Amino acid sequence: MMHKYVMHGTGWCLHYDHHNKKRGIFEKNDLYFFFFAGLSFVLIYFGLRAGWIEMAAAGFGVALYGIGYVLFHDIMFHHRVKWLKIKPNHPYLKRIINAHRMHHATVMRGGAVSFSFLWAPRFYSPENQEEVNKKMAEIREIQLALKRRVKERAEEFAAREALATEAEASIMRDTDPGNQL
Repeated sequence: MMHKYVMHGTGWCLHYDHHNKKRGIFEKNDLYFFFFAGLSFVLIYFGLRAGWIEMAAAGFGVALYGIGYVLFHDIMFHHRVKWLKIKPNHPYLKRIINAHRMHHATVMRGGAVSFSFLWAPRFYSPENQEEVNKKMAEIREIQLALKRRVKERAEEFAAREALATEAEASIMRDTDPGNQL
């Protein structure tokens, strides 16, 4: 839910670079890791100090999710730790990989599918690889067309703005008494 409605919603400004080509070791999306690690620490610390087992348990749950995220998402899928290779040999792990590949076929905020990183429907099974690849190609084609259209619209807008600015400057020159001979 968090991924779908926050990272692909109001938090897209941080998550965008995770779906697009990135430069360097870190990406803005990594700020989510630090936020949730801090949240986990606070929940565990204050939960244990105050004897609020539920609060501490929530903190441990967030920490466990974070460990899973780093292992399965960052290391197994994105290979962010180059020297540590996790080869998905089990059919279910291959299913997760297929679902995540489908999710990353989207480069825009909308249109993404398969937001979970540890659950994947049967559709993504290795036995259905041909169908998965076809669907992924469709999504990529649509996403790239949308991206091109957004870029074209931005260029059109910039051109209109430039014309308006030039027209405004021309009017100012024509009406400036200092320019009158």
